[in-house]
Amino acid sequence: MIRIIIGVILVIIGVVIGMGLQHYYPVFEFEDKIDIVGLATLVVTIFLAVYIPIFLERNMHNKRSEKDVIIRKIEALQTTIRNVNHIVGECVQKQTVSSANSYYLISLFTSISNELDTIITLSEHCGKDKFNKDFEEIKNCRFQYRTMVTGGDFQKKGFKYTILDKKEEEKIYHKFDKALCVLIFKVNGL
Repeated sequence: MIRIIIGVILVIIGVVIGMGLQHYYPVFEFEDKIDIVGLATLVVTIFLAVYIPIFLERNMHNKRSEKDVIIRKIEALQTTIRNVNHIVGECVQKQTVSSANSYYLISLFTSISNELDTIITLSEHCGKDKFNKDFEEIKNCRFQYRTMVTGGDFQKKGFKYTILDKKEEEKIYHKFDKALCVLIFKVNGL
């Protein structure tokens, strides 16, 4: 509304300046006839000069904001799975899984599930159903990762990860991280 008022004020100022130039400086000659093609060209030019920066830029900015929110959530999920990777590495070095680490790992996998659910919901809310295949792959990676890290005798006393377990965990971790990186590129490319 304010922009419309400013636009009207600028047009009025332009007309006043034009009339002042014609009245006080007769050096400039003005035609009394209005060229309809020239007037139409002027109106279209002014419309485009206002429309492109105001409306299109706002629309592009809104879409960029949506992408940035989704990308930040994906990056937070990557941080969470990185924490799982570090905890498993720490457990391999200590050759034991403490009860604190076991509860922390379970908590991290709950966070992973919640964060992934948030990303899917945000994506669907933005109307970006293009990532269903990617989300299925990510859900599969999450399941594999959780099964590998917390499966078997994980919560039994004296459980420890072997070097082979750590290698398998690293493979799944990198597969999971790669799928999330690809998703970031795809979201950014919209």
